Amino acid sequence: MLYVPQKKKGGEMRLCLVHITELPQEFHDAWFGAVQQSFKKVLRPDTEVVLKPIKHGLKGDNPLDFDNPYFALLDKKEIIEAFIEADREGFDAASVHCFGDPGVKEARSIVGMPIFGPAESSMHFACQLGRRFAIIGTNMPGQLAQLEEQVRLHGLEERLIPNGIRFDKDPFVEVWPQWLGNPKLAADAVAEVAEECVADGADVIVIGCAGTGLLCSMAGLNKITVGRQVIPVLDPVMVAMKTAEMAVDIKRGSGLPVPSRTRNYVLPSKEDWARVRSAFGLPT
Repeated sequence: MLYVPQKKKGGEMRLCLVHITELPQEFHDAWFGAVQQSFKKVLRPDTEVVLKPIKHGLKGDNPLDFDNPYFALLDKKEIIEAFIEADREGFDAASVHCFGDPGVKEARSIVGMPIFGPAESSMHFACQLGRRFAIIGTNMPGQLAQLEEQVRLHGLEERLIPNGIRFDKDPFVEVWPQWLGNPKLAADAVAEVAEECVADGADVIVIGCAGTGLLCSMAGLNKITVGRQVIPVLDPVMVAMKTAEMAVDIKRGSGLPVPSRTRNYVLPSKEDWARVRSAFGLPT
């Protein structure tokens, strides 16, 4: 069996958030403290969240690395390995700290626990909150194509407003250090673009970056008001983790299979797992 859950007490739940870069301990602790502030707003007190960085991979010191498809592929492999490790450690569900949902689809096909991506979760939640939505992403090369692919993957083109993927006014590499020191700057930048999106028909705003979403959440940005209109602004990682918590509750309470195990999402046999992993020199 690939899934060996640890025993838990009562209604306790353990959720794993996989970080897409290596994190020095001091940065891990600071980032996790910020993440905890965000999750405490929506998760139950008995739900534990663990931040699990990848063991080998991109370090995040050059965000443009993620625009290179080959570099991103190498990083995704490490993200999937982190999901496998979390599953073996007995976590109830997991998500990834990136709006691109890297490794989510692949890991779902090989681990027993449910996995939810921030993009998938927040875009579908946006459709439940309003008729049409917009995405505000980070101002980096290659982001438009990546976000467009996420919308297409989930079949939500018709729910996106015209020109529904927009970006912060200033380049990410210039503003990110300032935003880290003052999250309100990130919130103000998002709110400015969000008002333009609302004027063009958006009922809900999805923040298309896990890091920016966290900073906006820290700054208290969860809605904008335009006249009498009150428009939700979604932190995608917060939504993904709450979705994971809800799915585990439904799975535990009703026995509902989460996720569906059909076709190529049927878990591989122990023999196939060992055979394929061994062929690529990976531990089994």
